[in-house]
Amino acid sequence: MLFHRQGQAPPAEIARHGGGTVEGYPEETDDRTLSGSFLHTGPMAAFENHGFTRTRPISPHRWVVTRTVDPA
Repeated sequence: MLFHRQGQAPPAEIARHGGGTVEGYPEETDDRTLSGSFLHTGPMAAFENHGFTRTRPISPHRWVVTRTVDPA
């Protein structure tokens, strides 16, 4: 799911390279049925479960979410 690429965890790689801000654009799925095509960036709950916070809305059901990764 989130953070998988060739067995590396991107937050660890980001930390190793000096840290920074990670941004995502998930779809809010609460209380509505969606076509899978709306979920290509992932559901909001998955991002929130990985420490992301809502930064600003970009549509009625999509948000910019961010997570700060400290340097290693």
